[in-house]
Amino acid sequence: MHTDQAPTTPPDQPLVTVRDLAVSFDNRGGPRIQAVDGNSLTIYPAQTVAVVGESGCGKSVSAMSMLQLIPRPPGRFDRGKILFRSKLGSGAPGDAGMVDLLTLSDDQIRHVRGNEIAMIFQEPMTSLNPVYTVGDQIMEAIFLHQNVGAAQAFDIAMRAMKDVGIPESERRIKQYPHQFSGGMRQRVMIAMALACQPRLLLADEPTTALDVTIQAQILELMRGLKRDRGMAIMLITHDLGVVAENADVVCVMYAGRVVEYAPVFELYEHPLHPYTRGLLNSIPRVGTRKERLVTIKEIVENPAEFAMLPGADKGVRPWWPWHEAPKDLARLEGPAGDYMLHEVSPNHWVGLWRTAAVAQSPTRAPDLAFRKPEPVGATS
Repeated sequence: MHTDQAPTTPPDQPLVTVRDLAVSFDNRGGPRIQAVDGNSLTIYPAQTVAVVGESGCGKSVSAMSMLQLIPRPPGRFDRGKILFRSKLGSGAPGDAGMVDLLTLSDDQIRHVRGNEIAMIFQEPMTSLNPVYTVGDQIMEAIFLHQNVGAAQAFDIAMRAMKDVGIPESERRIKQYPHQFSGGMRQRVMIAMALACQPRLLLADEPTTALDVTIQAQILELMRGLKRDRGMAIMLITHDLGVVAENADVVCVMYAGRVVEYAPVFELYEHPLHPYTRGLLNSIPRVGTRKERLVTIKEIVENPAEFAMLPGADKGVRPWWPWHEAPKDLARLEGPAGDYMLHEVSPNHWVGLWRTAAVAQSPTRAPDLAFRKPEPVGATS
């Protein structure tokens, strides 16, 4: 078996710290497209941080940057750090130290991928190779990261398939992806991701295109694995119902920037940024009759919505890319100098225009170790 002792992370210390991440792409001679522009978040062990927002807001780019999966060129890491508590930074066996994932060499990041950080994607059929059995594909990941023989790798793959609830694993491990349903293919992807016992799982819309029943099963499976293994999860989704049930902390993104960051209960009870309120108000609710749903556009284009934040009369204004910058802007040098993610109330951050009032107020980077209490009946 693999002889390196896996690093341990105390529950009160962050596993991942993203600070001011900016990623851009070439645009055929035009100005570069800023896919992510100053993203910051923190993930703790046994915690689920949900990153939500519309398509194109930078959710997936933020996650893929952690594993250097952004093709360069055309992509480029403009600035920022992604600090991960990895055995690569250990001073002693089992003592994990922080390393900047963006600075790792190709060989070093290959050690992290699949071994310490795993990722599952939203379309399992395009992620699995149709000409290899699912067992061969799970075992490939095991051979890459663990010093085991074929028999041991087969046993680990079998155990991984059983852990994710695939029945008749002895028979199904020899089958091909087309012989599995969509939900079972997603379970195979999760088994592949978890075979090497990663401490962080990046789940990029893992239940897209699955029916509601299978979706619930996959999410329950992920919750159980997090509870049993102490694994952290970065859940990328646009489904706020999924977020409410599964997340501990919510990071709302728009146009490559974080516009709100808070514990899940706080965010749903007291959404402060107009965009977040627009997302929540656009959801139909059982038992409430409406002629039509409120659209996000109706909220974010209403100036009154941007005056509802405490301190708005003193120059504290939520940032929105399509609004004119305030006259009292205390701009910094650089592309994101007009923007600031600010802790407007304890443990609740909002993206604000960097006015003089905001720039002079003390704040800290988003950092929440909050985890929801386990529901009654849950087993560890």
